[in-house]
Amino acid sequence: MIFSLAAAALLNATAVQASVSNDQLPNLFVSACLDGSVRLGASDATPIQFSQLPNGLRSRLGNPSSSKVWQLRGADKSYLYLLDYAGTANPKICGVAGENLALRSASATVGARLSAQPAAESTSKSTEWLDSRYRALATRAGGFTILQLNWFGQ
Repeated sequence: MIFSLAAAALLNATAVQASVSNDQLPNLFVSACLDGSVRLGASDATPIQFSQLPNGLRSRLGNPSSSKVWQLRGADKSYLYLLDYAGTANPKICGVAGENLALRSASATVGARLSAQPAAESTSKSTEWLDSRYRALATRAGGFTILQLNWFGQ
């Protein structure tokens, strides 16, 4: 499953980078959440508890039954998260949140990679893409720009 691959790649990474910049977050999202693997150096991501996420972001994400969260090293607060929600329509969620990530450019990068078209209700403050396998979202909430993939239950 995609979430296992992404988690294993993060935990066992050997690639070396100075840090993860805001410009790299959309591609990190694509690699982790769509492609299922991401390579980061051990100093680029620190595992943290879900409870350590900033309040605004944590409240937006609800109460997952299990979680894997990493704080990304960079100039701004940014996070990668893999969440499981047992017994829901969207049981697995993968996302990246960045405090100073530009929503418009992040949406353009992600949209270019997705096979889905933006939903009709997308606005300048939020874009949603629907596919038979997932719902992708780019939005601002809790002081963060959030790029998120909600996998539909199979």
